[in-house]
Amino acid sequence: MYYLEEDINPKSVSSMEISSHPDKFSDDITVEISADAEDHCIIVLANQSGRIRRMMGVNINQGKNNIHVENVDTLESGLYQLSVKNTDSTLLYTSILTKS
Repeated sequence: MYYLEEDINPKSVSSMEISSHPDKFSDDITVEISADAEDHCIIVLANQSGRIRRMMGVNINQGKNNIHVENVDTLESGLYQLSVKNTDSTLLYTSILTKS
């Protein structure tokens, strides 16, 4: 039996609107993802030198999803880049946040 590449590695086909808040955080970051279909995303929080400080895979349901990035209260103060990628590592969203 033969398989198409799409059968082995399904591509993300959903459309998403993504935002994050607050821009200045101390103990909580929320990523809001509105999707037209179920999907899976990877949320990455990296410091100024590019070191990944938090990474989490999340299942996205159709509709509005509020995802809380956990344990950010223990991070050092400074600038952080929040990125959301799909399962193919395609960058869907990025934002610069400040930890106070």
